[in-house]
Order: sequence, then structure tokens, then C-alpha cells
Amino acid sequence: MVDFFPNSPFPKKSIKKLVRINYGKGLAAKEREPNGTVPVYGSNGIIGYHSVAYTKAPAIIIGRKGSVGEVNYSDVPCWPIDTSFFIDEFSQDLDSKWLFYCLNHLELGIHAQGPKPGIKRDLLYYAHIPVPQDITQQRKIIARIEELTHRAEEAKNVAVARDVELDLMLQSFYARLIEGAEWKPLTEAASLVRRSIKTKPDEQYEEMGIRSFGKGTFKKPVLTGNQIGNKRIYRIHEGDLVFSNVFAWEKAIAVAKKEDNGRVGSHRFITYVPHKGQATSEFLCHHFLSERGIEDIRAASPGSAGRNRTLGLTKLEKILVPVPDYEEQERFAEIAKRRQHIRQESAGIAGDLKIFTSALLAKAFRGEL
Repeated sequence: MVDFFPNSPFPKKSIKKLVRINYGKGLAAKEREPNGTVPVYGSNGIIGYHSVAYTKAPAIIIGRKGSVGEVNYSDVPCWPIDTSFFIDEFSQDLDSKWLFYCLNHLELGIHAQGPKPGIKRDLLYYAHIPVPQDITQQRKIIARIEELTHRAEEAKNVAVARDVELDLMLQSFYARLIEGAEWKPLTEAASLVRRSIKTKPDEQYEEMGIRSFGKGTFKKPVLTGNQIGNKRIYRIHEGDLVFSNVFAWEKAIAVAKKEDNGRVGSHRFITYVPHKGQATSEFLCHHFLSERGIEDIRAASPGSAGRNRTLGLTKLEKILVPVPDYEEQERFAEIAKRRQHIRQESAGIAGDLKIFTSALLAKAFRGEL
């Protein structure tokens, strides 16, 4: 493994000589106690609760498969499932938080291997980390790290709380709007629009992607016409309602953002433009991501799994959607746009915090805090 602590003044020790790394234990969702208080950890954080713990406290949980290399810290006894490793015993001269920050700094995810990427325990065991001999010094540095990151964490938490508040507001608003609303086939509320592009070999085209589970759009790499080859691509405009025809059943449905304007999508993206005075993209998107809406999308996407579940255009256009008062839909759209802005702000804060923390840890391990 690359030495992530090249300029550290502290003596380095192999993790194998410091702690024992344990495998998590499987615990299916149906076996958990949802009213329990013991957090159940997957490879990327808490995924549920149970009434019985599998570890002591504190515990460090490391993603073994899935979100490989993600590192979480639990102050209380917990249950790490079998996609993770955990450490819950620490020597008297090693602070658990010091090890936690060292593991974060190792960037373990880049060492994932295999067709279903994962990391092996030996990779962790033979990594070397700096360890100040005086545990008091470890704790002083930890206190400084947490003091400096606390304010950024608070800003992120405020943004997350605002997002939750607006989400609840939208849910309530949506429920009120569909009461007594007329339901019409999608084609009466919006039209399929395909803006075909004839690519040129040396020109560049910025692709747009759609995340599953209603998590919006994202920018994909810029490609040249040569790289695109014979693949059909279509222009996307801000405000388009876009479906991924292979993953719509998994909630890969979104409204194109301002920064998506002019980007392109493959033939697998279905773009609809709502009729003025009838519907807004934000309202229709929220409906299709709702329980009733996604049921209709799945019924229109025959097949068993993955790419075999393709959303049929004819079936999609016949799906009935609620068409409430247009002015109310516009108000709904404004709240939805505000929530999207806050989500982007929150993601930006989270990204900045990650960069800041990484730089801060590098400074700490160089003995500069």
C-alpha cells in the first residue's frame, strides 16, 4: 500500500500489531427489531436498528463490500453486518478516534479488487499508521481536528434539516393537491420531445446522467463525436422531465436542472415537456416518485431485474397522472426548486467538508496541529 503518511514525525506501526479486525455478521432486515436502539451498520453507515449488539463500544466499522473502504465510528455497541469489518478493542496506548482518523486518511476504497469489488483484511493488517507514543498527544490532536471540523459539520446539518423540512412540506402539499384532482393520460399533460443531434467527429458533447432512487441528475464525462460513434444522442433542456427507460422502475426519474441545459442523453433517456397551463415538470416528477406513481412506472416496465426492465413508451403515455390547479402546481414547483437548491448546497458543503477534513488530517499527521 502507498505510504499515506510520508512526512509524519510519529513512529509508524502496522495495524496488525495494534488491533484485531473482525468480520461483521449477517443480519437480514426481517430479523431486525425496528424498535430497538442498537444501530445496525452496513458498509456505508447505519441501515437500521436491532435490540441486540454484536460489538463493544466504541467501535470502528469499515466497508468491506459495497461502499468499500468507508469508515464509520460508533460511540455505542452496534451490529456491523457481513459487508463490513469492525474493531472494538483498543490497547491502552491507542485512542480509538486516532485509529479512526488514520483509517479515513488511508483512502481504502482505491484498493478494492474483484468482480464484486471488496478489500481483504490483510490489506488493513499490513498498512502502517503513525502513532504518537503519548496517548495524551493523540487526544490533543483529535480535539483540535474535531474543533476545526465542528462548524462545517453544523452548517451541513442545518442544510440537511432544511431539506427534510421542505420534503415534508412537499409531501403535505402534494397530498392536498391530488385531493379531487382530475386524472388524465400523461400525453394530455405533457408531450414526448426528442431533439436528435447529428454528431460531428471533433465536437465535444457533455452527457447528463440520472441517479436512481430520485436523487436527481449529474454531469457525465465530456465525449467527442468520435467517442460517441454511432450511438444516438438527444439534446436536453432545463425543465425537461426525464426518465431513464432502463432504470425508471428504480426511480431514475428527474427534472433537468439549469446546469443540465444543453447536455445530451442517449436514446435510453425519455424526455417529456409539460403542456403550459396543464402541468409542471416538478409536480409530475414528484408524482412519479410517489408510491402510486412508481407502481405505475413499474407496471409499465415489464421484466424481472436490471436492464431487462425497460419502460415502454406506449405504456408510459397511457399512465394516468393527477392534474390539479396549474397555479398551485407552480407554487409546488417553486418549493421543489428551493429544495433542489438546498440539496445542492448541502452536497457542496459535504464535498468541501471532505476536502477540508482530508487536508486537516494530512496536517495533523505531519505534526502541524
